Amino acid sequence: MPPKLNNYRKIVGKETIQRIVESAKPLKGKDVLHVNAVSFGGGVAEILNTLVLLMTDVGIKAGWRVLKATPDFFFVTKEFHNAMQGSPISLTPRKRKTYMEYIHRNALMHIVEDNDFVIIHDPQPVALIKYYKKEQPWIWRCHIDITTPDPVMWNFLAPFIRRYDAMIITDKKYRKEEMDIRQEIITPTINPFSHKNRELSDKEVRRILYENNIDPSKPIITQVSRFDKWKDPLGVIDIYRRVKEKFDCQLLMVGNIVDDDPEGKIMLNKLQEKTKEYNDDIHIITNAGDLTVNAIQRASTVILQKSIKEGFGMTVTEALWKGKPVIGTHAGGIPLQVIDGKTGFLMDSIEQGVDACVKLLKNEKLRETMGTAAREHVKKNFLITKHLENYIKLLNSFLPYKV
Repeated sequence: MPPKLNNYRKIVGKETIQRIVESAKPLKGKDVLHVNAVSFGGGVAEILNTLVLLMTDVGIKAGWRVLKATPDFFFVTKEFHNAMQGSPISLTPRKRKTYMEYIHRNALMHIVEDNDFVIIHDPQPVALIKYYKKEQPWIWRCHIDITTPDPVMWNFLAPFIRRYDAMIITDKKYRKEEMDIRQEIITPTINPFSHKNRELSDKEVRRILYENNIDPSKPIITQVSRFDKWKDPLGVIDIYRRVKEKFDCQLLMVGNIVDDDPEGKIMLNKLQEKTKEYNDDIHIITNAGDLTVNAIQRASTVILQKSIKEGFGMTVTEALWKGKPVIGTHAGGIPLQVIDGKTGFLMDSIEQGVDACVKLLKNEKLRETMGTAAREHVKKNFLITKHLENYIKLLNSFLPYKV
């Protein structure tokens, strides 16, 4: 069934629901369009899958469209993504041409029409604004870490970004003082009723583990993320090898291969090669369904997120919501979620990661205490109702809109 705002009443309370409904009244009947790169396989799609329907439920005419493009485009935009997070890029004329050609094609197919608000997500579609006469608020929502973008990449995309009325970022450290547009902070969130986050019985969890040949009796360390260099899956293996010397456990690495990430298969091959000697104790699970991810997170003893760069880290949010302590890095939005010593541990090195893993594996009471604090932290700050309320507040601030 499509999500209804009233369903969240038992989690966030009646007052919160009433406040959201009241705040949405000025937007009733307004047409809000979201545009991103793909319809599944990443955090942006997961958010939009619920957010768009909840916007509709409060009277907003919300829509969602994705870019139509070939692998050539996504190879280029993957480089853009990496460069916006700090990797150097050779921005050749061919890459510029490929990018702009597909953006222009999507504009010609009227991906944006007579909408009252346009919200563009991440670098892939950001240049769409070039091909439209702006008659409504355009908002760029950046989900990635742009603390230190490659200068060449930033100089190419910044002129498009400056044409927007506002940009949404996840953390204040992503602010760009040189940009003369409004910058708002909205953190990503999860849907507690989605298949990935809904409650599961112990029987369901065990069944899914057995279907994936996972032994539920042996402690589990898990990282859920794309097979991406920024998630440092090879570093996760290094932590596990050293933990294994001190505590008998198994490692699960769960990730998807998606259209806009052509490097994923390359990283997956590297992982498979590096883990050959651990066939029985390291499980690499690809393209797992949401229920499988849910069950694995619930069955895990410890969750890792060893990201080098991270916009926010919704897999961290998911694990915390399930009452699991998370050991993460200081990258991106992870420290907003992992409160060191309370909802998990923050690590600056492999050694710290190993120590934190062993500490949690050996101390059930500590895991329970941290897990309780973790779920409460997500309940207060990172559920989809908070996201909806923040978007409504931002859109209301543009009424009435003058070109």
